[in-house]
Amino acid sequence: MPIDVAIDSTIERTPDEVFAAVADLDAWPTWLIASGIRSVRRERPGEPSVRERLVVEQNAAGRAGTFDAEVTGFEPGHHIALRGRDRDGVTIDIEAAVDATPGSDGGTTELRFSIRIALPLKYRLFESMARPQVERAALLDVESLRLRLESPPEG
Repeated sequence: MPIDVAIDSTIERTPDEVFAAVADLDAWPTWLIASGIRSVRRERPGEPSVRERLVVEQNAAGRAGTFDAEVTGFEPGHHIALRGRDRDGVTIDIEAAVDATPGSDGGTTELRFSIRIALPLKYRLFESMARPQVERAALLDVESLRLRLESPPEG
């Protein structure tokens, strides 16, 4: 059974600001710290595009890995989705969607960030141990993003 984690967060920034941060794949290592994202190598700079290939290096729970990934969904200003797979057969789906908080006049955003990890048979014994770590990492990472976005600019 895959590990499914979804985090909902309210961020005191506009949807455009939140989406820009989430869709900035090059900056993922600056806020996906607890998830262990070390680097993202892309085919080209700029806005992501569907079918764009990238390589994500991750070091989590004492396991270093490289995921060959692809952008599987992209709706500018609203939604981004990626799927990756490492050489051991671990697959990871990451998805983020932003919407203006109802009644907020566009200055507050609802972020839904989800991760789905499917382990091959030889690792399924570890799912129950990995699930709480994945949940904790996702919570910490989304909180890190929220704090970064809501902090006053350094000057």
